[in-house]
Amino acid sequence: MSQEPSRWYRGRLVGGPFRTFDPGECTALERELGLPLPPAYRSFLAAAGGERLDYSVRLPACEPEPIQSFDNLYQLGRDDAGEYGWGTLLGEYRRSRDGWLAENVPLTGLLPIARNGGSDVLFLDLNPATHGQLHAFVHAIAWPGYLGDHVSTKVADDFDAYLDSLFIDPIRRRTSGRTSPEAIPRIPGGGQSRNGWTRNCRPGVPRHGPHL
Repeated sequence: MSQEPSRWYRGRLVGGPFRTFDPGECTALERELGLPLPPAYRSFLAAAGGERLDYSVRLPACEPEPIQSFDNLYQLGRDDAGEYGWGTLLGEYRRSRDGWLAENVPLTGLLPIARNGGSDVLFLDLNPATHGQLHAFVHAIAWPGYLGDHVSTKVADDFDAYLDSLFIDPIRRRTSGRTSPEAIPRIPGGGQSRNGWTRNCRPGVPRHGPHL
């Protein structure tokens, strides 16, 4: 595992650590999926498949929260314990099929590839007709100023287009939990807001682990 703190990819800074790219793990993932990974995403995994992508994307379907971030990247291959555990692509794919997410999202052909601190999920579409597209599932929060209903929306035509659409949100940067936990807005009766760490203790939000 590389100890580089970060790498540049298509003008975006990807945070480490970085595992050595293993084509065999791609084969194992595709075998279980029964569908191939798009070339743009495979190239990203080979060159810069790190753990962090601290940028935001604008999703008009998510008004009044159009600025979203999926900064925790899932990893190709096994975790440090040698398992397909939390935060691995194959592990998250398997868990998504057995969890509450399957009750809310049509998951056929979708591979979860990233999440945010509120467990909103970014998916890679592997279905032949829409191969390579990215989609997001963003949870509702029953509080003024937040989404009133769950939203499933297309994010980009392919992974390169997704990277090109990312930008640094100055408000999120100032209120990031990793720089100033006290500054993250809180939802009364629950945890920190969507792009803080968690809001799972709020009434009406499914109680699950740190990943789906």
